[in-house]
Amino acid sequence: MLKSLMKACAQKLFGVAIMVALTPALLASHELILSGVGVESVRAHEKSQSFSKWRSTEKGIAVIFTVAARQITLLPPVNPNAPSLERTLSQHLDNTITLSKLEAHCIASGFSPRKARPGFISMENYFMCPAEETEDSDTVTIGIESFVDYAETHIHFAQFKNETGQYRGYLFNYDRRQDVLSLEADGNMVAEDIGLLQTFFRYSHIGITHILSGVDHLVFLLGLLLLTNRLRDVVLVVTGFTIGHSLTLGLSAMKILSTQSAIVEGLIGFTILVVAAEAVMARRNLMWLAGGVFALMLFFMGLYSITLEAPMPINGWAGLMLFAVAYGFYSQNLNIVRQTLPIMVVIFGLVHGFGFAGVLVEAGLPNNRLLSALIGFNIGVEIGQLLIVAVIWFGFFRYMHTRFPEKLRGAITDFAGIAMCGVGMFWFASRLLI
Repeated sequence: MLKSLMKACAQKLFGVAIMVALTPALLASHELILSGVGVESVRAHEKSQSFSKWRSTEKGIAVIFTVAARQITLLPPVNPNAPSLERTLSQHLDNTITLSKLEAHCIASGFSPRKARPGFISMENYFMCPAEETEDSDTVTIGIESFVDYAETHIHFAQFKNETGQYRGYLFNYDRRQDVLSLEADGNMVAEDIGLLQTFFRYSHIGITHILSGVDHLVFLLGLLLLTNRLRDVVLVVTGFTIGHSLTLGLSAMKILSTQSAIVEGLIGFTILVVAAEAVMARRNLMWLAGGVFALMLFFMGLYSITLEAPMPINGWAGLMLFAVAYGFYSQNLNIVRQTLPIMVVIFGLVHGFGFAGVLVEAGLPNNRLLSALIGFNIGVEIGQLLIVAVIWFGFFRYMHTRFPEKLRGAITDFAGIAMCGVGMFWFASRLLI
């Protein structure tokens, strides 16, 4: 009787913990604000990417190029004896960004440093193109080949000021290095309009590229597969993850919800930490211990965050502590973990959806092709996700479950789980405390 009562209480506590823990962690005023304002994009999914903004000024066509400082280390330094990230980036951009009109190159003033937020380096440049007095608008070809020869998965998001005075984004990558824009008489830069089908395929490609090059999303999917032993479970997990991330992806892309990027990035690391711990500890009926250790760790991290300008407020840390204790107590064994896995995957998928939304917003959503772009991007993410799951499950996991002895399967699961636990902990702590 007492055991049944305690189990019932645990189930109730688990449900309450989900609401109480994830609400302050995701929906508190400082992390996730229900509003109609724009989405602050999530820019750090361990990807190779850069950004630029273009506008027409009296000095010519101005561009501000921004990239994470760590990305510049991919480039060979200008002077190996006295390396300078700014000089290295400036020379690289001078050689890889071009403008031309009527086959004549526009004259550049040269990239020079400008103020940027911590961890990033920004460069500014002006291009003077040949004047045309006989036409109201001229075609300008912009070429951006930055970083693609050093990282084939590199994505560059360029934003051009359009006819409404707003910025509209376009994608450049290894396969797409040029775009053609119209330079209007009033100074606006307008890209050629593309149809519904072209929009769909363009954003599908962005979705596929994002999921295949997003290391944190891949690690999370691998952790989920460690908890499954049947194809039916794999289907449920993939479906739950799709439902979760599709909801927040759509709401964020349509600017119904807005997020603080550092919180989302940190929570993605936390989701990896949880599924990795389940893979190792649930088989030993020790999730209660993992929950307690997590709660203690979160307590000290929360105290430390008070001394910093950390993005997560104290109620967020408290919510995650409650979740860790409640879920650890509820998940008594691997069977319970697998029973609740579809629900947990939906909840964790909500977090990852905000991460997907960040890259979609950076790519720019065309107002007249919003639905086509959104559906295309989401389908692209699903295609990439299914490719990953199919390769991992049918290429290795299915063989492992049918051919490997139980002890060897357990050793492989433990090794992978411990490694992912370390990676998840690193991402969680570094994104919220550093």
